[in-house]
Amino acid sequence: MNGMMRARRLTRIAVLSAAAVAAYLFESLLPVPIPFARIGLSNIFVVVALFGLGLREAVLVNLVRVLAGSLVMGLILSPAFLFSLAGSMSALAVMAVLRWRGLAPLSVVGVSVAGAVASNVVQVVLFTAFFAGWPVPLNLLGTFILLGVVVGTITGLIAAGVLRKVVLERYGAVN
Repeated sequence: MNGMMRARRLTRIAVLSAAAVAAYLFESLLPVPIPFARIGLSNIFVVVALFGLGLREAVLVNLVRVLAGSLVMGLILSPAFLFSLAGSMSALAVMAVLRWRGLAPLSVVGVSVAGAVASNVVQVVLFTAFFAGWPVPLNLLGTFILLGVVVGTITGLIAAGVLRKVVLERYGAVN
């Protein structure tokens, strides 16, 4: 990879990371109907990075989003930070497996839904393990799975639209 291509790739990673952090911070200002439930707007940019650039780049965007967002919000190394990091990395792992190793190719929306559900399940299980003796989160697991399907669909549709507009013109077909 020559210097110009490397600079373009780094610029794309930086832009997606900045957009993900901005979405993360914006979303933190919104009221939530269920405690700890988030729309996951910043995940749009991770999905775009995964489909448009690749796994390494998506991991970078994801880590920058969680680290910078948590740092700005004063949550670094708190349980909320750990849940966010574990949930987002598990979501990315599931999305990557489905993107490249799935038995049948899934659309951007399908991969996004699977990632959102994985993130919610991991975070609920961690929350329950962290605060043993408080079984309420496991009782709400079904609610968080359904929420993952809904928000994963929303973020997946937006990411698919972004990919069609931006990446399709440059790289060709996107699932």
